[in-house]
This record gives sequence, C-alpha cells and structure tokens, in this order.
Amino acid sequence: MAKNQTHLFRADIEGLRAIAVLLVVIFHINAALIPGGFVGVDVFFVISGYVITQRIYTGSLKSPGDFLEFYRRRLRRIAPAMFLVTVTTLIVGAFVLLPDDLVALSHSAIATAFSAANVYFSLFLDTSYFAADSRTVPLLHMWSLGVEEQFYLIWPFLIFLLLTRPRWAIPSLVAIIVVSIACGEFWLRTSNFGLAYYMLPSRAFQLCAGGLAFSLSQSKLVQASSPKTLLAAGLAGLAAIAGSAISLTETTPFPGINAVPVTAGAMALLVSGLKPQYLASALSIWPARQIGKVSYSMYLWHWPLLAYMRYLDIEVNLMWGTVAFAATLILSICSFLLVEEPFRHSRQSFSRIFIRMGVIPATLVLIAGISITTAGGIIPLLAPPNFQENVALVQEQTKQAPRYPYVCQAPRLSEKQTKNPKCVIGSGDPLRTLVWGDSNASHYIGILGALAEVRGVSFRNIAHSSCPPLLQSAGMFSPERRARDCQHSSDLVADTLLPNYDHIIISAAYSDYLARNAGFLTELASTIKNLRKAGKRVTVLGQVVAFPDYDRLCAAKALRLPIDCLAKQPDRSAETASINASIKQVVSGVQGVEYYDFNNLICPDGKCSPYQSGSPLYYNPTHLSVQGSWILGSAAVNSSRYTNLF
Repeated sequence: MAKNQTHLFRADIEGLRAIAVLLVVIFHINAALIPGGFVGVDVFFVISGYVITQRIYTGSLKSPGDFLEFYRRRLRRIAPAMFLVTVTTLIVGAFVLLPDDLVALSHSAIATAFSAANVYFSLFLDTSYFAADSRTVPLLHMWSLGVEEQFYLIWPFLIFLLLTRPRWAIPSLVAIIVVSIACGEFWLRTSNFGLAYYMLPSRAFQLCAGGLAFSLSQSKLVQASSPKTLLAAGLAGLAAIAGSAISLTETTPFPGINAVPVTAGAMALLVSGLKPQYLASALSIWPARQIGKVSYSMYLWHWPLLAYMRYLDIEVNLMWGTVAFAATLILSICSFLLVEEPFRHSRQSFSRIFIRMGVIPATLVLIAGISITTAGGIIPLLAPPNFQENVALVQEQTKQAPRYPYVCQAPRLSEKQTKNPKCVIGSGDPLRTLVWGDSNASHYIGILGALAEVRGVSFRNIAHSSCPPLLQSAGMFSPERRARDCQHSSDLVADTLLPNYDHIIISAAYSDYLARNAGFLTELASTIKNLRKAGKRVTVLGQVVAFPDYDRLCAAKALRLPIDCLAKQPDRSAETASINASIKQVVSGVQGVEYYDFNNLICPDGKCSPYQSGSPLYYNPTHLSVQGSWILGSAAVNSSRYTNLF
C-alpha cells in the first residue's frame, strides 16, 4: 500500500450509503417493490470495510495508543444510537409484547449490547416452517451490527501486519475473501442457513472487499486510470447492485456466491469515485448526501417501527408504509442531531467513553434483560388480571400440529417414525388406512380423527415437512435446501408404509408446489394412478381457505391492546377454490379416486372466518390448529358430506 494522500470524506460515499439504506428500508416496507433489497446491508458492509481501512491506513497504527484511538472513535460512532434504539425498543416491548416475546426481546437486547446479536439470532431465531413471522422480531436487524463490531475487533491488527509487509496486502485480502465465500457456500450446502447469513466468517469477505477496494484505489493502475474508465467501472458496479436487488429474493441461498455481484458492484462504485466524473457527481447531490448522513439512524429505527406495526396486525400498505417511512426519517434526523453528532465529536478519553458509552448502558440492558427473564416476561404493573393464564389458554388453543405426540411430522422421516404406535388415531382394527402428505395433511388430524371415531376405524398419519406426497421426484418440488430430506422421506414412505395399507388419504400444499414447478399436477396424477394400479383406494383432500392477516395470538394481544380479532378477516377463498378445482380435475381423471375438502365448514353460507363461536381454528394463515381441527371435526360428523370418507 503506497501512502498516497487520501481525503477521508467523500460525498459520493454518502450517496452510496443513501442507496444502501433506501434499498433496505423499502424492501422491509414492501418486499415486492425490491425483491432483493436486503443487499443494501451488503453494500453497507463493503462501505464499512473501505472507510475503516482508509481511516486505519491514514491514521497509521504504531503504538497501543493508536489502537485505543481507533476503538474510541468506533465506540462513540456506533454505541450511543445503538443503545438508544435498543432501550427504546425494550421499553415499548414491555407495553406491547406477550410474555414469551418480551423474554425473547430481552435476550436479543442483551446480545445486541454485547456485540453478539448475530450469534444470538443464528442460534436461536426460529426459522422452521411453523415459526412466527421474523418480521415481528424487533431487534433482528441488529445482527449486522454484531458482524461489524466483531470485524472491528480483528481488522486493525490484520491491517497493522499488512502495513509491515505491503506486498502481502492484496494477495492476503483476496485469500480471505475466497475462504469466506467458501465458508458461506459450505454452510448453505449443509443447510446451516442461519450461520451462513448471520455469522462473521461468511460475511467477512464483504468487509474485506471494502478493504481490498481501498488497497486497489492506492495502486498505480487505478491512480493512473482516466475518469471515463472509472465512470465505466462505476456504472458496471451500479448495474451489479441493481441487478442483485431485482433478481434475488428472500428464498435465494445467501450470501455465498450469490452475494458476489453486489459486493463487486459496491467495490467498483467505491473505486470509481476517486476522481470526479458524472456518477460520482450524481451520488454527491444534496438529497443523497443528507440521507447518507442519517443512514445509520435510519437503519436502526426503521426495523423496530415496522416490527411493532406488524406485531399489532397493522397492514403495512401504501398508507402505513408511507407513515413508517416518514416516522423513520423524523426519528433518524432527531437521533442524528441529538445523539450521533454530539457523541461523535466527544473529546473524552477511551476509558471514559468505554465506561459511559459501553459498560454502563450494557450493564443496564443486562440487568433489565435478566429481570424480565426472571419474571417470565410478566410486568405486574402492565399486566391485566389473570394475564398469564389467559395467554397460556390462547397458546394452547392455537398450538401447531407437530407439537402433539400423535401427529407424526418431521423434516426428515426415519424408519422408527413409520412404526411409532402413537401415530395411530382411532381404535378400529385392522389398521388399513394411511394419511400421507405434508403439514397440510397433519392439520387435518382432528377432522379425520373425529370421523374415524364415529366409523369405528383407525388410521396412521405420516407427514414430511414441505415435501409433497409423490411416489417419484418429490425432491423436485421441495425448497432447494430441503430437497434431499424430502426425497429420502418420500422414498421411505413408498417403500415401508404404502405396501401395508389399502386406503391412502393424501393432502398437501398443492399451490406451493405448483408455484415452484409447473409439472406438479402431472406428477400428482401419476402418483394417484400408480396407487390405483397397486389396488389402493385413494382419497385426496383439498386445501383449506387461507387468511393472510390471521394472527394466532391476536386474542392474547387483545387482552391489553385495542385489537378486534373477530373483525372480518380477508381471505383467499377464490385462490383456494381455483387450486382445489385443479386438484378435482386431476382426481376426476382417475377412476375410483375420491375428493373432499372441508371449506364448507370454515365458510358456512359462503362467509369465511378463522374463528368459530369465538374460538380460533387456525395456527397460522394457511394451517388449522389441532384444536381447531377437532372443532371442525365435530361439525364434519354432523354433516352428511363426509359419511363415506372412511
């Protein structure tokens, strides 16, 4: 690294920060607008790597005092606003969140205070199929600060070593980048998606890429490049960022290889701004610079605002999305002027700043978190009478199917599960019926159990999560990360269970598989035909009506918040009717196959509701709860429509 004079402030970098934060905020308000807007975080990482490397390089590191000065600057830059948002979020959570959610928030607040939010969420954030919506986790966005703060602990020492051997700089950074990308790919391919997304080893390459961009900017080749050449590089970088933001989605395996284009694009933009040219001027316009200045506060404030809105069942539509954006902007400006700026220019020593901006607020958050956890998330002054008992009742009413011992569902089935006696419902003998499918088969256990009991028969249930009941090629229709487990589970059922049963009842989230692969209906028809050829009686169950805004814990939240859970819930009955019509058509093409659905029980007189007589029927927008399934089972027994199902 040749020590050419470098200006610490670049207006175009503020503009790039504006692009990054707007990508993230707009994506979180409405992912449909920018499907891959989450890459704004990746742009932030590259910018951080560049700016930090620049500051370390120009400030030089020659003594322990130089290292302390670096950390003093980082503390006063990051900590005040972070603790303000963390504490504010925790206080609001005490008034809004249910006990379990408040305990989880307190844990994430402690992790945030000690620079380990990414570690916490990689280990404890529930991302299973039945997990609560992660968009309602108020401090989830703090994972990126955890990555950066951990990076800051390592990076100055690495740069110190590289400054002593300048020739090693670029090769060393390239090596770290390659290893980091490989680490991310390994975790993705071994289904460790949380580790890949949240942890430093798989994200380090983006921060190092920023350092590499600075190193390249100091090279003779880049220094000698014309403004036109740099403009072309910048435009290519902007195109790479835009392409990633448009083409990637939340289901794309990330980071790994898929994060390379946006990372390279951010590098190119940073290098291109070294000399005046049109793109650097465009990024330096006043509005972009102002948004860039408050981008850190915008990032901190926008997520808790949106999380609490969604937690309170406020639909983030055009109006509320605009309100959220405006509120974020106002809070960000206030935070920037009243907190960021005063603390950023503090002249206090490292020890004073470390205690005032690090130790004291972290200790207060720790004490608050431990107190909340010890109290089980119940704050007596804020809880109505019998709050804990009533919340527990609602949770029991809406418990998901796999939590019941007699509902046998797993991401990867084992031979032991295919023989589990607890998976048999009813007391009839002999056992000749098998209910097979995914979670959409599991949630029918109550309805089928009630009908089987009346008929004096029994059935075994087996389900593989996010995996269709197909005899062949099941893995083709499963999410990529579950394809192997899906195919294994499907083959196990086909080889071990199907030969032993005469009546096969199948159900699945047909719409999901059809959306993933247009050949699903053909494969389903093939499975049904092959089962019939094998002499099986086949019954196909349709999908239930979906309620996109349904919140299973709404009744618990309504114990102390002004929420009307029984207000008309928008449903997707038209979409459900369409997919069920397609399934009926498949069934009608095979002689002797029966079709049933239970939507007439959910939509009596054509009026659909996820509640019946005030009791919730659903676990989430697309799945019945087990208790809800048993409630519908009682109604099914009294209906003449299902007399011949068993």
